[in-house]
Amino acid sequence: MNWLDIIFIIALAVITLIALIGQIIAIKDEEYSFIGQIFIIWLMIFGLIFCIAFVKIDKRGGVSVGTITAVDKNFFGTTRMYFKTTENNEEEYCIEATKIADIAKENVGKKVRIFYGTRVGVYSTGRCDEAPIDHIDILNE
Repeated sequence: MNWLDIIFIIALAVITLIALIGQIIAIKDEEYSFIGQIFIIWLMIFGLIFCIAFVKIDKRGGVSVGTITAVDKNFFGTTRMYFKTTENNEEEYCIEATKIADIAKENVGKKVRIFYGTRVGVYSTGRCDEAPIDHIDILNE
């Protein structure tokens, strides 16, 4: 968990508190139909913020072969690897494991085969948005 997660959680708590206060006011004023409307609005806003912040869906998994051109550490603790597959095409991949990041750093400029899986679920904002690299094989060509 990082500071951005905490900000999103505080925002969700504030939205929930505002919705509860609105419902209490509606009960005191005997506006019972307004209670359901507040709940629906709260549910839509809460769900939208939660999904944007924490839900990650990346079903493309596979293998790629190319040359590692650069490895950079990101602000939230993940590592971004730049990977040249053809002369004109450079792709980016995310690494979460420090052991795999160290392997990538040691092999900058070498031809490698990378394996990456899928990423579907609820994850911290400090994790990879796309499926992280699971394994790196160094090719001796």
